[in-house]
Amino acid sequence: MRAASRPDRRRARKRTALAALALLALVALTSLLAACGGVEGTYSLAEGDDTMKDFTLKLEGDDFTLAGPNPLGGDDVEVKGTYTVDGDKISLTMGGEESEVGTIDGSKLVFEDVTWEK
Repeated sequence: MRAASRPDRRRARKRTALAALALLALVALTSLLAACGGVEGTYSLAEGDDTMKDFTLKLEGDDFTLAGPNPLGGDDVEVKGTYTVDGDKISLTMGGEESEVGTIDGSKLVFEDVTWEK
């Protein structure tokens, strides 16, 4: 048996390095794609007004729905609107007017008076 020559070893190291770079690029791309669509989902109240403790905030597509039991009794409450994301900022809009601006913090949406968690 013959030992591998230096050029063969260099080629093997190059292939390994290229494979590692391709894997890193794939991981980075996957993370980027997850971050772009990562805000969608259903959130529960983590901090804030106790009257909203059973409410959920659902983000889907460009729309949001805030829904829960009416704290005064009667039919459930449902508020709908749209949302936009710019970096780590999220803006909720109802009736064409921006109503809330918050910060995306991992799996949390942090607004002035409430925090929602996925």
